[in-house]
Amino acid sequence: MKIPLFSKKAVLSSSHVRRLCVAVLFVLLFLSGFSASGNTAATEGSADTSGSTAGTIASQVKTLKVGKTWKISGYAEVSSSKSSVAKAVKASKNTYKITTKKKGQTVLTLYNSDGEEVKRVYLLVTNSGSFKYNTASVSLMAGRSKTVKATIQSGCSVKYSSSDTDVATVSASGRIRAIASGKATITARVFYKGKCVKTWKKKVTVTTDLSSSTLKTLLLTALEPVGSTMYVWGGGWNKADTGAGIEAVSIGVSSKWKAFFKKQTSSYNYQKTRYQIHNGLDCSGYIGWCIYNILNTTDGNAGYVMSASKMASNFASRDWGTYRPASSVKNYRAGDIMSSSGHVWMVVGQCGDGSVVLLHSSPPGVRLCGTPSSSGKTSSQAVKLAASYMKQYFPDWYKKYPSCSVSASYLSGYSQMRWNISGNSIMTDPDGYRNMSASEILKDLFTSK
Repeated sequence: MKIPLFSKKAVLSSSHVRRLCVAVLFVLLFLSGFSASGNTAATEGSADTSGSTAGTIASQVKTLKVGKTWKISGYAEVSSSKSSVAKAVKASKNTYKITTKKKGQTVLTLYNSDGEEVKRVYLLVTNSGSFKYNTASVSLMAGRSKTVKATIQSGCSVKYSSSDTDVATVSASGRIRAIASGKATITARVFYKGKCVKTWKKKVTVTTDLSSSTLKTLLLTALEPVGSTMYVWGGGWNKADTGAGIEAVSIGVSSKWKAFFKKQTSSYNYQKTRYQIHNGLDCSGYIGWCIYNILNTTDGNAGYVMSASKMASNFASRDWGTYRPASSVKNYRAGDIMSSSGHVWMVVGQCGDGSVVLLHSSPPGVRLCGTPSSSGKTSSQAVKLAASYMKQYFPDWYKKYPSCSVSASYLSGYSQMRWNISGNSIMTDPDGYRNMSASEILKDLFTSK
């Protein structure tokens, strides 16, 4: 039998309805409370896993040298994790002075007036030897490699890059590989806590053929201006007197040099021609011109004219050869570059009596000369050789300026750069000049001219 929807049996009493609503409300409240309790537990767990709020604390990376101080203001307290590296001392209210004591790393923790940590400073303390690049530049033949090393402090990392990977590439370990002729810059960046704290740059010159860079070619090139180029103070330099002038970055002997020489008499006085820079060469202008002419085939590239005192050390710093201070020079070999505070010259070779035949630009001009013997004899084998060759091959010069000797000071007080002829740099010696005497070298040179 169907029961009417609104029959008395199907309708609950109002008291039943009230009790049912209360029960439902209780269940809902219970379930809501359970859910809220669960959410609270999850939030607290998340906070626990994060530990302190260090992730939100401001941080900074700073580098200071040993012995330097740094003031930090605006914080109630500053502490150093390694006071042996850097010590934090309160200077005044909310101001601390940080004094660096030794090379290393420390963490400075900064607190506010409530004692809460609000900032961390990762401090790198360095000394003069913390960051060091082994050389400033390098020259390589295409296909060869060389490793450069940036000396870095513990706790730091270094990344290398090349400005032109078509010329030279560099690996993560600093190994440069020469690809093709040209110039590139290798950059080493030192990082501490993800921040770059030091940058070095190394210029790389890549050549494709070393046939022109031999000791013999160097000396033949150096002979080209001999006997036809006057000594001019500033010759070979630019007008600003800061580096190579146009003649010193040009291939070949300037016609102006020869023309100027022809006008001079035996009484030439270089003091009256100072800074007539296009008419001749001074000592560093001459050596710079020689170097340019064996490393270049076109005009206008970067030159090699600089203070005479710097030439030997500068050329060695380019990985061209080995540098020796004056006190360590023991002998002289073909092509050696000899520097002092006032002069620079090039060795042709050494004689049996210890005397040296050399090429230089010194008043009155560019010529072959000889030093005294190691025992001090002025009429040495080198002087006789130099005079003989100047007289025979440069007669016009020799008639005006027959002197071919220099003082004994040339055998002391000069630092030395000796070329690397291993094939791993820009110079080679297929002719064996390194093992020849001055007389043997001169004979071969003038047979080739």
